[in-house]
Amino acid sequence: MIAMKALFLLAIASALSAQTADTIYHNARIVTVDAGFRIVSGLAVKGDRILAADDIAKLKPLAGPQTKLVDLKGRTVIPGLIDNHLHFLRDAMRWKQQTRIDGITSRAKALEVIAAKAKASPEGQWVFVLGGWSEDQFADQPGGFTKSELDAAAPKNPVLIQKSYMAAYTNTLADSALGSPGGQNSGFKGKGKGGIKKGGGGGGDSGARGIINSALDRFLPEPSENEALQNIRDFSAVLNGMGLTTVYDVGRDTDGPIELCGKLAAQNQATLRVFHTLRYSANDPAQADEAVSLIQRSKPLQNDAWSGLVGIGEHTYGPIHDSTMRLTRYSAEALAPFEKIAAAAAAGGWHIHDHAMQDSTITAYMDVFERVAAKGSVARWTLAHCDTIKPASIARAKQLGLTLAIHNKTAKPAGRDGDSPPLKAIQDSGIVWGLGSDGGVVAPINPFTTLWWAVSGKIFPDRVAIQQPVTREQALIAHTRSNAHLLFKEKDLGSLEPGKLADFLVLDRDYLTVNADEIKDIRPAMTVVGGKVVFGTP
Repeated sequence: MIAMKALFLLAIASALSAQTADTIYHNARIVTVDAGFRIVSGLAVKGDRILAADDIAKLKPLAGPQTKLVDLKGRTVIPGLIDNHLHFLRDAMRWKQQTRIDGITSRAKALEVIAAKAKASPEGQWVFVLGGWSEDQFADQPGGFTKSELDAAAPKNPVLIQKSYMAAYTNTLADSALGSPGGQNSGFKGKGKGGIKKGGGGGGDSGARGIINSALDRFLPEPSENEALQNIRDFSAVLNGMGLTTVYDVGRDTDGPIELCGKLAAQNQATLRVFHTLRYSANDPAQADEAVSLIQRSKPLQNDAWSGLVGIGEHTYGPIHDSTMRLTRYSAEALAPFEKIAAAAAAGGWHIHDHAMQDSTITAYMDVFERVAAKGSVARWTLAHCDTIKPASIARAKQLGLTLAIHNKTAKPAGRDGDSPPLKAIQDSGIVWGLGSDGGVVAPINPFTTLWWAVSGKIFPDRVAIQQPVTREQALIAHTRSNAHLLFKEKDLGSLEPGKLADFLVLDRDYLTVNADEIKDIRPAMTVVGGKVVFGTP
């Protein structure tokens, strides 16, 4: 009888313990981003998951003797931000020798950042800025960097400043190391599809992409495994400081081994959830056949809460790679290997997330998707970028059950007619769509830059590029709850609801009430991933 009573009391204690929070955050404006977009004052966390999100009076029964109470002093809390399209490993592997000038609207400040990186680097070591900026972003003096500017910023270090894939700016030491004659302006710029010439007074043919790749191959050493792991830790910490808690790494097979992210997670050292696409090269029909074979012997959605595979992309078939700078229409012959891979993906239950900027490409893809749907479901496949998507294509994509991934355009010039992409039309259609960066070569990584662009319609330094932006509530849903859906993680991520993983940000100002132009300046005072503080302090 005594033993039975002891077991009964133990069961009661266990049940009570199961409903006792480890931590309760209170005195806060907690934006749940659930279906009702509730705003509450308290958040209870147990282990790595949310126990409850409600007004603090309703959370008091969850407080036990060991519960930690954290006063957030009236600050705003939002779910951890999710980037649906980031070239994570490519940037992480190069992190040690690069610096970033994303979103810096002062040329003088950008040069200070480059100079600081050079000063902190050993003499003779290369300093790289690998994209994420535009010559148009400097309010004080737009334009590319001159050789004299970069020589003054880094007199003892070679410097290469990459602008997307179209231009590279170098100092004298870099020119010397690369064996190029240089000129007053150190830019290497592309000239369309035919010839490519070196800009700024020099002669000879030398493509920007070739110059960039040569410098990276020769002067950015391949990291050892330990160095690569440290680079991932360091880059993850930077992203945590920006407010990112989950990213989708839509990279290539040359970016680095995806297993490293899983290794960090297994060692309990991960602070960022990093999911990947299946890695392969398919740049001709023969390689497309090899990709089909790999897809057929692999399983989709092989991941846990921290890392692993989601789907295929960003380039299902390499030669189908369009641009907003010129209209491209692909022939049936060119699309045939893409369709072969897509059919294998549909048959195997794989998700496709594919680069499609022009409406013509989007239309061609949907023609393919309709045909391969006989092999298996294409629902939830994702069209990425969608810069010139038309209303009819949005409607057709919704009917097919597709989703859209829309990406930061703040580092790109506003030269196209009309809203590009048409954010409000996409939102008003009711299709599921998410926001991401396409960082870091072609766009800034910071998610608050992306949110600012979507809400204000502006690009750097202060130019209106989208006449019909979306509301800040709609943009936040796109960067959290909708992105969780795009990653098949809607049961675990994207909103602050009971049972979901405790990923959230405590902000230094209120996202919902600050002037729209301040959104880009918001920073997390604290970032929590899986219930653990990974950046800042309470």
